[in-house]
Amino acid sequence: MKLIISEKAIAGKKIATILSKNDFATTNVNGVSVFEFKKNNETYLLIPLRGHINTVDFVGEDSYWSIFTLKALADKKFVYKEVEKKIISLLKKERKELTQIIIATDADREGEAIGLEAYNYVQLKNKKADLKRAYFSALTEKEVTDAFSKLRNLDFNYAHSVFTRQEIDLLWGAILTRYLSVIANRKGKMFLSAGRVQTPLLNQIVEREMERNKFVPEKYRVINIIFKKTKIRFEGTHKLGKMFDINKADLIYQKIKDEKTGVVKSITKTQKILKRPDPFNTTSFLRAASAIGFGTSKAMSTAENLYQQGFISYPRTDNTGYPPSLDFKGILNKLLGFKELEKDILQILKKPINPSRGKKITTDHPPIHPVEFTQQLKGDNKKIYELIVRRFLATLSIDAVTENLSVLIDVKKEPFIVNGQIIIEPGWKKIYYYSKLNEVILPHLEKEEIISIVDKKLEKKETTPPPRFTEGALIKLMEDLNLGTKSTRPAIIQKLRNRDYIQGGKSVEPTKIAISVCSVLNKNADIITQPKLTADTEEEMELVATGKKEKDEVVNNTRKKLHEIIDLLLKEKDDIAKELRGGIIESNYIAVCPKCGKKLIIRYGKTGKQFVGCLGFPSCRNTYPLPQRRNISATDKFCEECKEPIVNVSGGRSADFEMCLNPNCKTKEEYLKKIEEKKQEKESVEN
Repeated sequence: MKLIISEKAIAGKKIATILSKNDFATTNVNGVSVFEFKKNNETYLLIPLRGHINTVDFVGEDSYWSIFTLKALADKKFVYKEVEKKIISLLKKERKELTQIIIATDADREGEAIGLEAYNYVQLKNKKADLKRAYFSALTEKEVTDAFSKLRNLDFNYAHSVFTRQEIDLLWGAILTRYLSVIANRKGKMFLSAGRVQTPLLNQIVEREMERNKFVPEKYRVINIIFKKTKIRFEGTHKLGKMFDINKADLIYQKIKDEKTGVVKSITKTQKILKRPDPFNTTSFLRAASAIGFGTSKAMSTAENLYQQGFISYPRTDNTGYPPSLDFKGILNKLLGFKELEKDILQILKKPINPSRGKKITTDHPPIHPVEFTQQLKGDNKKIYELIVRRFLATLSIDAVTENLSVLIDVKKEPFIVNGQIIIEPGWKKIYYYSKLNEVILPHLEKEEIISIVDKKLEKKETTPPPRFTEGALIKLMEDLNLGTKSTRPAIIQKLRNRDYIQGGKSVEPTKIAISVCSVLNKNADIITQPKLTADTEEEMELVATGKKEKDEVVNNTRKKLHEIIDLLLKEKDDIAKELRGGIIESNYIAVCPKCGKKLIIRYGKTGKQFVGCLGFPSCRNTYPLPQRRNISATDKFCEECKEPIVNVSGGRSADFEMCLNPNCKTKEEYLKKIEEKKQEKESVEN
């Protein structure tokens, strides 16, 4: 008998289907679907996992919730606890006929670690069974069949690099989270989270917000003229563009404001080649998905689901160059079922296939690409699948070409530039419509021709602050700073959301508590918020993956570094506690208490429920209930009906709204009615 271990049931069923040619039996053992089949007179048993079946924790009782026991916590040993007990029980079973264990989990270091976790349980009672690894980049018949005919060895170094990360992240997270939570008096469900990767990333978001807050807009002027020839109107802008010399701009406008015509002085015609995009690796895919409205965590989980169903290749890869062995024509012929792209695909098939190639070339997995065609997908699965299909086709298409005109028109000796663009060859832009190509059609113009003026505009503008990060931009930033890995980055961003450190949809905004935490740490212990230490640790873990360092050596280096950080945090504990608690009060401030004149702030009960309470407690017991699992912020407004404070409520499924804090106010029914109307309106749009 041969035992196959897959990462999840959906992938396991696909593997069983391929290897058995759809002749397999499914049995349910204590809630676990197990697949069995015969191949070449050999019995195969396939047990699917549910990702990691272990979790790392500290040995013994977890009673280290004092800042003075953090050093002891930094030295504690680890234990790997069983999470999926039913699956583990199945793996531990003795199978006397078992000759081989084949790990067929996802083909990356995380999959290697998950496979090793499973193997460690199987070999307890099956020590004589040989261990092998099936390594494939797509759940297609060819890839899976080839992988099982060319089994390789499990990469223990890869797996140990994952265990190294787990142990290091536990140390950092447990120590920093306990420290911040204790000194800020935010224990229990309202603890303040911190971590090796999440805190430097959060600090980058906060620093961008501080930059925006400090930004002082600078006024400038732009002068535009609307020209007309025949029936075509077209716009020209003064050659100086943004004019920060306001007086000069005003003088120019006064000079030309009454002019009725301009004279064409020069016409420059150029061709512009718009290069095809690189194939998708994980980072570029997540950025593209973010641009069409997907959170990075949602985009990644959707891509993983498509991979497990056998529709796309493995979505965790650094590679931006297709391997020569990739069957482009086979994939393209399958995609002909995409009727709206059929003509484009046939056009690609007519010529020798010459794909684009990015700068990152690795040997782990090919770039993300479709491997099968389907019309059965809906919702997010359909959108992500189409994004990947169109990107793949764009990389096989031809460059787009435009003809660009730059016309200089003189208006009373003031130069105005008119730009036009026509599409000569739409190329890949026609297929990959997420990157639009617009035409600006100009009439036929000749040098020294007199052109009519129909309107003039002196636009008063101001410079804008740097934009907030999108999730896609954060993924790129993490890659540049060596924070996390392609596998962990989306989860880190989601963790910041779950901890209420960031909010917002397309643009990511730090919450007040995030600003307070980073501000205090930057002032007193910036080694925690800066990316260098985290990046250095990433490099050490990479040495474990390549076999140049042992796991315990890297983990012990982290323990030593944490001892130094704990010394620093204990030395600055009074200042950090004072500033952090003050910052939390300010971030939770709602209004002045109408009963005693002290501050009303958001508080949390023992069960974690939020409410508004007075800082004068226990002398003043003025409180107000709040909606749960929503973000609450002050508005500086007071209810016209009862004079109580009004707050803004955001987050959650329904639209943002304002409400009076007084639960007995007559306006309460109006607020609830508005909420229900907005909720129904949102649901009707989604449906």
